[in-house]
Amino acid sequence: MNEPENAGVAARTMRGVDEPVSWQALHEELRRLRSLLNTTLLAMLLLSVAVNAFLFHQDRTVQTQLNEARRMVQEFQTVKWPLVNKLVTNLQSFAQVHSDLNPILERYGIKPVAPGQASPPAPAPLPSAGRTGK
Repeated sequence: MNEPENAGVAARTMRGVDEPVSWQALHEELRRLRSLLNTTLLAMLLLSVAVNAFLFHQDRTVQTQLNEARRMVQEFQTVKWPLVNKLVTNLQSFAQVHSDLNPILERYGIKPVAPGQASPPAPAPLPSAGRTGK
């Protein structure tokens, strides 16, 4: 009742300016907000592309390292493990003649061959090559 007819227009004033906001000013503000939104969306898109490229590069690097590690395990199982078993067998045979080696073999978990056995026991089995990944 005591309020003026144009109270809604008076409420829509720009900061620091006492005159009503025109439709043109509102459209200009809307254009600025859209521009800011588009810029923000573009920046987020570029950031997500950069993060994806980095993660792709990391994946390729890890896959290369994993393949190299698998190759090393395969080489160990086929080349080195038989040599280790041969060494253990030879140490057990040597310990039959030189009994002072038996405490050293026992310390490392290698069972010395009993004097009554004709040949040393079979070497330890190859460790399992189970995959823990994919």
